[in-house]
Amino acid sequence: MQPPPMPPGAPPEGAQFGGPPSPFGPPGFIPPGYPPGAYPPEMAVPMELTALEEPEFESLTTAETSHWRGDFKWIFGIMTALFIFLALSATGLYRITGPGAAKHVITPIIENATQVKRFVVDNYDELRSKARRSTTARIFIPDIGVSVSIQGDVITSLSAADLADRVITEVERQIYQQGYTQSLPMKAAQGAGEERAKATAVTILSELNKSTHRSLFWPIIIFAVLALAFGILMLVFSRGWGKVISAGLAFIVGAIIGSLWLRVGSQFLWKAGGSGTFKPAAHLALRTMSSLSLVYFDIALAFGALVLLVGVIGAVIARKSRERVTPFTDLKRPEEAVAGGPPVEPGLNGIPDDQDSFFLQE
Repeated sequence: MQPPPMPPGAPPEGAQFGGPPSPFGPPGFIPPGYPPGAYPPEMAVPMELTALEEPEFESLTTAETSHWRGDFKWIFGIMTALFIFLALSATGLYRITGPGAAKHVITPIIENATQVKRFVVDNYDELRSKARRSTTARIFIPDIGVSVSIQGDVITSLSAADLADRVITEVERQIYQQGYTQSLPMKAAQGAGEERAKATAVTILSELNKSTHRSLFWPIIIFAVLALAFGILMLVFSRGWGKVISAGLAFIVGAIIGSLWLRVGSQFLWKAGGSGTFKPAAHLALRTMSSLSLVYFDIALAFGALVLLVGVIGAVIARKSRERVTPFTDLKRPEEAVAGGPPVEPGLNGIPDDQDSFFLQE
């Protein structure tokens, strides 16, 4: 009787398997005493089943950060600083064009660069006589380019200088509420420098009004949202305490540009007490505007410096903590020098040390 045919792929009859027999039996054989899926404590667990190290140790073994990650961090950081600068600039202009701040800027220009005050003083006697004849009527102020009327009894109670100040205040209020139409009688400009200063003064009068103040609200929101969006992208491409350091640097770079420019302008460009008519008025207005908006740049600069300091301190502490961790190479226990070589621990000779094993029970 012939033996049944061998399955496909089976070794031929009489073939010998090479190599010494395994002390653990054929493949798939689990010695008694060990539940399925478990490994003896003396045996090395396969590498693919080992658990990941702690995050602190894992960071020591990670590869170097790719160049593209650093490039994107710098790109988004520069964009964040740019939009921070634009948001701070728009916020400063928003404050300058407010009702109270605009009065401090416009009033000196009207007093020093226009002839409103001189015309009121020149017409004071005529205005006072009209006011005496009709104390309850409103008297219109002539030659000032703006329709201003004051009640007769008020005119009779004021001196020429006080009446001029009252008219200038009313002119400033109308310019802020309705906008400047370049109707005020301006003084004569002598020279190219005076012409440029006159154009600067007229531009300030034209832009500092209620309409400009309202229109600056949405640019502030847009620039702030863009700065936040690019800032989030910058933080995504940063690592660890570098996120805090990057945020601090973005605020510092975005604020220091405007802060330095306003300080340099106030100290060296817009000098006080200059000669001429329009230069002192324009320089005084620019210095007032810079002082009103400088506070926002200084606040952002101080905030960025504080955030940067926190990031640097945190990074130094984290680095010192990592340096105190024992490296992996030092975790190995040195072999004890004994006669005949190092001691063989149970299980390293290929036989599991299991008192309850089936092979040790008789």
